[in-house]
Amino acid sequence: MDFSSDSKTQREIARCATLLEKARSLLVITGAGISAESGMSTYRGPDGLYEQNPEIPLILSAEGLVNEPHKLWNHIDALRIQAAKAMPNPAHEILAQWEQERRFERFLIATQNIDGLHQKAGSERVTELHGSLWQMARPRTMDYTEDDQFSDDAQDWISSRNRESILQRWSQENNQTVWENREVPFETIPPNRDPEVRPNVLFFNESYGTRLLWVNDFIQKTTDVVLAIGCSGEVVILDRLLRYCLDVNPDCAIININPHEDCIESPHLYIQQSATEAFVAINSRLENLQPTDCHQGW
Repeated sequence: MDFSSDSKTQREIARCATLLEKARSLLVITGAGISAESGMSTYRGPDGLYEQNPEIPLILSAEGLVNEPHKLWNHIDALRIQAAKAMPNPAHEILAQWEQERRFERFLIATQNIDGLHQKAGSERVTELHGSLWQMARPRTMDYTEDDQFSDDAQDWISSRNRESILQRWSQENNQTVWENREVPFETIPPNRDPEVRPNVLFFNESYGTRLLWVNDFIQKTTDVVLAIGCSGEVVILDRLLRYCLDVNPDCAIININPHEDCIESPHLYIQQSATEAFVAINSRLENLQPTDCHQGW
């Protein structure tokens, strides 16, 4: 047994807990690694979907939806079946606990995952950067001057009423009409006769559109600590968000939890453990905080 390595990990866990104890604003960025511990397949991880099927980027594309819709919808259907069976792991549950306890004055989970496991664990402050398996979408074109919902949103925005709920919805909808669909498995493939209907997920080579509105607004108000959990360095959005956090607050502390790779270039604390191992250890160190120490507002 490498006792020096174990001691180093314990020091990193202690340092992480200290940073979180002092933080008033926490941004959590999660990738496929956190869901892998619940049984979800990864794309870029060991034995991930890329290795199993190199055509995945072609299948999950706008071109794939037009040219080979059955392949795309079958892939989405398989992921939905897998996600429906998956259960949140302790890392998901501890993040939900922190939110419910209002441990931080400001808190947001920005997830690259589309499986809905954060919400299944009880988290509500979740912005899904790559969309959701559980939503269908249709492109929306509108004359904003004649759209009542947009007019109401604009008035609320100007008066700062419901600002965060507007940002949350705009990020989710991404200029589309969006609705929930929990049918598992799909009764038919494709599940809708309208060829414009698509899964509300970000296809390969698509721009983020308005999906980053909520997280960007959160970062603009200054972030004390960023927790990156199970993220791949090949997903460029991670570096983009971290750079923005540091631009706004050069003193922002970055913590990377990943058993497979240390994919962050900016100065940071690296914990080479699974999300479950790290979160159980970190949370046990934070349990000494009294309820009066926790924050009451976002």
